[in-house]
Amino acid sequence: MTTSQEGTLPRHEQTAGASSRGRGGPVAVSLVLTLALQSAVPPFATDTYTPAFPRVTADLQTSASLVGLTLTAFFIGLALGQLTGGPFSDQRGRRLPLVAGGLICMIGAAGCALAPSIAVLIIFRVVQGFGGGVAAVVARAVIVDVAHGNALARVMSLMMAIGGLSPMIAPVVGGTILTAGGGWRTVFWALTGLALAMVVTALVRVRETLPPERRHAGGLRRFASGLVLVIRIRSFVLYGLTGSLSGFTMMAYVANSSYVLQEQKGLAPLPFSLFFASTALSQVLLAVLNARIVGRFAPRRLIAVGLGLAAAAVATLTLGVLVLDTPLVLTCVGFLVLMAAQAFVFGNAGALAAGHARQVAGSASAVLGVFTAIAMAVSAPLASSGGATTAVPMIVVMLLGVTGAITAFLLAGRAARAAAVA
Repeated sequence: MTTSQEGTLPRHEQTAGASSRGRGGPVAVSLVLTLALQSAVPPFATDTYTPAFPRVTADLQTSASLVGLTLTAFFIGLALGQLTGGPFSDQRGRRLPLVAGGLICMIGAAGCALAPSIAVLIIFRVVQGFGGGVAAVVARAVIVDVAHGNALARVMSLMMAIGGLSPMIAPVVGGTILTAGGGWRTVFWALTGLALAMVVTALVRVRETLPPERRHAGGLRRFASGLVLVIRIRSFVLYGLTGSLSGFTMMAYVANSSYVLQEQKGLAPLPFSLFFASTALSQVLLAVLNARIVGRFAPRRLIAVGLGLAAAAVATLTLGVLVLDTPLVLTCVGFLVLMAAQAFVFGNAGALAAGHARQVAGSASAVLGVFTAIAMAVSAPLASSGGATTAVPMIVVMLLGVTGAITAFLLAGRAARAAAVA
């Protein structure tokens, strides 16, 4: 097997910094911030809006279940936007669909703000999610175009760190708007402004990163073939599963920690909120650390560290929650380590996956987004099915997730070595 001297990765998994510089130099911080903004729609479009659910129910004279359906509608649009925007950007270039995604998202948000009924609100939530999905998936494809090897892992880690701030900021923004007297429509006008900022920054800061000679012409047949091609790349799929199954494990904590810590361990609401924010912050800080050290340590080594920490955290939680009934502090430590460990997995696994499908980066970005969305959508209801009664479902989901992630990671290494020999 042919390997590089850096770490234990096959040569095709490690592109030297010079290669990245040959494709336009180091990635500017302003570009990273711009692309992070394109990916900020999901947390802002959900977390700023959910506190206003009761007001929406009363104002539109509808039911709570239909208002809840607006979240489902948004994520349906988000998934469709990613599946459409990624392959389309492989055909037509990145800049046009990136700007178009922001415009569609802006139209959707404005439509939500003006919606006269719950049916219209649901329709425009799909539109808003579709535009946000297009913008997010193309932003990830741009990263793959401009960064390679360790530089790609570094940029993805920075994107993760910036994105990790969104779930902490969004509820504050939404709560501030509502507390200041703004109604739920004001929240959507704020989201319209966010989408406008996406469009403006994309126009100003994002150049075309996919020249015509690297594009793939064709219609629906080419659209489908791009997705099929990505799925056939074994290393891509396995690294993608490594990240998404790790997310599957993490989502079990997000969905059920309130029941475990508040109902079963007796933690008060305010301390729980502060602890929850601290776990998100720990992930942000380690993502920044990962971005700084990924040049010294191969991405696979960092993924191994992250998965090892996650496995140790799940083992601690399994013993603590189900067997020993450990003190609150030890349970919190388990949750904290589980969340923080993802910083070493997501960005690096995504970078390695994308590196194996660079020729169809848009389609690859779409598939990675859908992988993650499906994993988290399945994990949440399963993990929280025990409610305040039992944490067994949460632990089972965590065990399945971390075991699956480790298995996919090991198989990905084997597939990469086989490809290098071939």
